[in-house]
Amino acid sequence: MKIDNRIIIGILIIIFILGLGYSTFAYYFERYSTVSQALDEKTDKMIWVNGILKKDSFTSSVTGEYRFILTDGFSDMNVSFSEELPPSLGIESEIVILGKLDNSTFHATKMITKCPTKFNG
Repeated sequence: MKIDNRIIIGILIIIFILGLGYSTFAYYFERYSTVSQALDEKTDKMIWVNGILKKDSFTSSVTGEYRFILTDGFSDMNVSFSEELPPSLGIESEIVILGKLDNSTFHATKMITKCPTKFNG
């Protein structure tokens, strides 16, 4: 019984597309951690951390590095960020950052601000 080459090529293309889709979307399906959870985990993997920018903690340097404290109300985390800031970043903004925890500082590579609630229900 001979298998047609077109079937083999078709199966390989399907496997390639599934692998490419998984590797692309697996990055976005990471779970979000609170500041307390991130500090307890002590992982060397990239993680998403959700928290609130602590009031009066934001500083910037001449080199373009931003430092601030992220809190979840229970724990505080020192954050270093060197990319472009989101335009909606403000005092006590709720933000989500992606990065790695190194000793006592979280080195963020991406930052997303959450939209403030416009209506209270």
